[in-house]
Amino acid sequence: MSSHTYDNPAYIASCSFGKDSIATILLALEHGEPLDAAVFSEVMFDHWRNISGEIPEHIEWIYSTAIPRLAALGVRVDVVRSEKDYLTLFHTVIGSGTHKGMLRGWLIGGKCCANRDLKIRPIHHYYGRFRKQGVVQYVGIAADEPRRLARMQDKGYIRKTSLLAKYGYTEADARRKCEEYGLLSPLYRTSHRGGCWFCPNCRIPVFAELRRRHPELWRELQRLSKVGNKSSEGFKYGQTFEEIERRMDLFEHAPTLF
Repeated sequence: MSSHTYDNPAYIASCSFGKDSIATILLALEHGEPLDAAVFSEVMFDHWRNISGEIPEHIEWIYSTAIPRLAALGVRVDVVRSEKDYLTLFHTVIGSGTHKGMLRGWLIGGKCCANRDLKIRPIHHYYGRFRKQGVVQYVGIAADEPRRLARMQDKGYIRKTSLLAKYGYTEADARRKCEEYGLLSPLYRTSHRGGCWFCPNCRIPVFAELRRRHPELWRELQRLSKVGNKSSEGFKYGQTFEEIERRMDLFEHAPTLF
């Protein structure tokens, strides 16, 4: 817990534009909770070609629908990005250790440097502008997520709190609140979670849907699978890209097995 109390902290909602973070903002508005801004950290796959790491339907909805509607409700949304992107991380040459001289390559599930470098670091840099006054960070953790709530810890000048827990909102309640305002992302039509389309935590049906709807993005990963000198060929928890593609093929022919 933070040992210092700030008299006039900035109240910032961390917003992925998933149901829980959107519902958090809506609850703040409904209950008159202080809210100075929402911050969205957009992970990029390739800055140069302006390819987002967010699922295309989701990122399009964020910019064309969600941000304008929140603005109409009086909520400022600040978008932050890392100077790095996924391709930067992929092609980084390891400087020491067993894999010295090899490319970092695929992300490692459970030890995701993309989450650290491309998502979390830009948010912390953003919060740094409020260091002197302190920050109350609204996080989208629902009342029925006790383990995540237990892990929620303050950090220095940042105090974390969950409005969903405060007002007894479950994940299902959060979804209904978003639907009530017409602010439920289209990603929930095909997936139960957001996140990057190249994430090793994506389930096989999600990868299969990505390949079907956005073959141009899947081809990006296919090209990377052919790049040599990677520190590991494990694309998803030790399974190679080719093995994952075979599982996707199986899913498309027998979806009930998944």
